[in-house]
Amino acid sequence: MYSHLKQFTFLDLKLATRDFRPESLLEEGGFGCLFKGWVKENETAPVKPGTGLTVAVKTLNLDGFQCHKELLV
Repeated sequence: MYSHLKQFTFLDLKLATRDFRPESLLEEGGFGCLFKGWVKENETAPVKPGTGLTVAVKTLNLDGFQCHKELLV
């Protein structure tokens, strides 16, 4: 049913966002931060910023008060 979904490792996401650098930060909210990253088209491998497919990576703030359902949205 969801065969088109890709599974990323934490290392993939860390590299794609350049180690969650402040310049990759798009937004900070109640559930955590939203970062911009780049991955190779049709893969999960990180690529040089500005190339490949742009992705948004959400991090969860375990001390936040937003519900888990909102994070999934």
